[in-house]
Amino acid sequence: MVEELTTFTPFEMEGLVARNRIVKSATAEAMADDMGFVTDDLIEFYKKLAEGGVGTIITGFMYISEKGIAMKRMTGVSSDEHIDGLKKLVKEVKQAYKEKWDDDVVFIAQIVHAGRQNYPFGDPVAPSPIPEGLTGVKPRELTNEEVYQIIDDFVKASLRIEKAGFDGVQLHCAHGYLLSQFISPYTNRRKDEFGKQREKILIDIIDGIKDKSDFPVIIKMNAVDFIPGGLEIEDSVRIAKSLDKAGYTAIEVSGGMWESAIYMKYNVVCQNVKKSGEAYFAEYAKKIRREVNIPVMIVGGIRSLRTAENLLKNLEFVSMARPLIRDPYLPEKWMNRETQESDCLSCNKCLRNISSRELRCYADEK
Repeated sequence: MVEELTTFTPFEMEGLVARNRIVKSATAEAMADDMGFVTDDLIEFYKKLAEGGVGTIITGFMYISEKGIAMKRMTGVSSDEHIDGLKKLVKEVKQAYKEKWDDDVVFIAQIVHAGRQNYPFGDPVAPSPIPEGLTGVKPRELTNEEVYQIIDDFVKASLRIEKAGFDGVQLHCAHGYLLSQFISPYTNRRKDEFGKQREKILIDIIDGIKDKSDFPVIIKMNAVDFIPGGLEIEDSVRIAKSLDKAGYTAIEVSGGMWESAIYMKYNVVCQNVKKSGEAYFAEYAKKIRREVNIPVMIVGGIRSLRTAENLLKNLEFVSMARPLIRDPYLPEKWMNRETQESDCLSCNKCLRNISSRELRCYADEK
């Protein structure tokens, strides 16, 4: 019976009631216009996800300032001018969900500053001037004043997200983008307060948001960098405990950054499940969950309903990206027992094409 499956039970976190435990994890969409404004294609992408029955949707990363842009056709939330388009996105996605499911979807916007991974856009910056191993880019070290400006940019972007009608905001502190660079000892070798307490920037951001709003703030963070001298699980557990105490609503656990590919046989962020097995960050997520009081989401190679059920014995949510790019209606099919597995091949064509084409499954193209 469907009712016996934890995957399809509701869950409440800080007043947000998710219809089920499946989360569409953030992926870049490359569907905004050249100025970062919402397009009809972007809206249709998320409407399909809503119709497919996922309980929580997290958008692809939105830039908090023009200095933090990571890629072409990236959605922006750097100015009040972006709010109207985002309002339309929220309205139409929630309406589509209501019409199909007679319920509300939890809709969360992810925000980011690219830091040294903004190649080839603008001025690459980082906590410390450590060259990026894949691109060879040596970033400029941020001044203390610039760090506080970035904190303010994150706070203002979060408040715009709230004005647009989203249910919460997620800070992207994974995969080697700027916030991830701050919590990693490999990329953060500062001697000031932002180096002595590497998670300070995350605490300052949520403090700034909470000074003005009760808006839920989620974080996606690396558990491990998979780089010598990088973040390891013991340190990420310590940081997660600090974030729990600071008032974060939930943690989504991931791992790796661009440079990790130098030390791994395959893309650490989007691994081939046939090689790695499903849920390749699961043990890290469980270690973090044992030490915090807030819900934990696990992302990374989840392909089957059976795996989701097993993960939910210890964690609150399962996050998926590539399977829902392949088939946004997968949650509905799982719920109706039409299938119990995704046919996603982990080919990564969806993400390899993202610099030149919009996000979708390209697995069937030769």
